[in-house]
Amino acid sequence: MSASSLSDLLASQLPNALAVRARTLLKTQAALDRSLPAALAGHVRVMQLENAVLSLACDSGAVASRLRQQTDTLLASLGERGIVATAVRVSVNPELLARYVHPVEKTGLPPAALDGLAHLNAEIEDGPLKDALDRLLRHHRKA
Repeated sequence: MSASSLSDLLASQLPNALAVRARTLLKTQAALDRSLPAALAGHVRVMQLENAVLSLACDSGAVASRLRQQTDTLLASLGERGIVATAVRVSVNPELLARYVHPVEKTGLPPAALDGLAHLNAEIEDGPLKDALDRLLRHHRKA
């Protein structure tokens, strides 16, 4: 089953009021993402919009502090995007931070591939591609 058919199935099974609320929150999140400064984008989530009070959760206290300083500008920008909010309530939720994922050890290029690249590098004329191949080969031959 594809993701789109699954989402269609779930959407058809949701009570209408819940589906409307979900769409409203998604629309509000999209408007918020466009309204936030680049440094804050991706660090703030819409939690609720009720009685013209927009509740937001930030992933750190520093982001929350900066957001509180910019609430007037944020409310004006959201208003231009059709989101009616007169106040903002900001909270900190560290669970919004991305979890640390240990880097995966990657295997290098196989010797046959390196030999093929070296052969190509020997045949092409000087230029940016040759320089890039030189760097690539030096990098992979070190290991």
